[in-house]
Amino acid sequence: MGAMMYCRTKPALGMLRLGLAGALMLGLAACGGGGANTQPNTLTPVTLEGAQRFATGPIGAACNVHNRRTASKARCGCVQAAANLTLSQSEQQRSARFFAEPELLQQVKLSDSPASERFWYAWAAFAETAETLCADL
Repeated sequence: MGAMMYCRTKPALGMLRLGLAGALMLGLAACGGGGANTQPNTLTPVTLEGAQRFATGPIGAACNVHNRRTASKARCGCVQAAANLTLSQSEQQRSARFFAEPELLQQVKLSDSPASERFWYAWAAFAETAETLCADL
């Protein structure tokens, strides 16, 4: 049986959000794709077996440009591949800005708007996927 992750559309709030965001931004071990699920309390399966581990796109480019300490072409490409699995194109464009301005992610986290909440859950799924997919890079 292949490796499968389940991305919660309504994960626990609080430190989980901060931890996932910090792990992604500092460790660059995150992934994404697919877009936000607007149905509460459902799980969206993301199959990682045989998943592509390198891609180019807005998140990979932002990762490379902003020279994080642990950034490498392979790791940034893997993070982009994860984004392709869990985030829509518009979510990827929005997410790429966080590499230059990480405080924007904190604003999303603290926002009470339904759109920001949906984006946060998509981001959390992306971070979890990237951590798993790119852990050994």
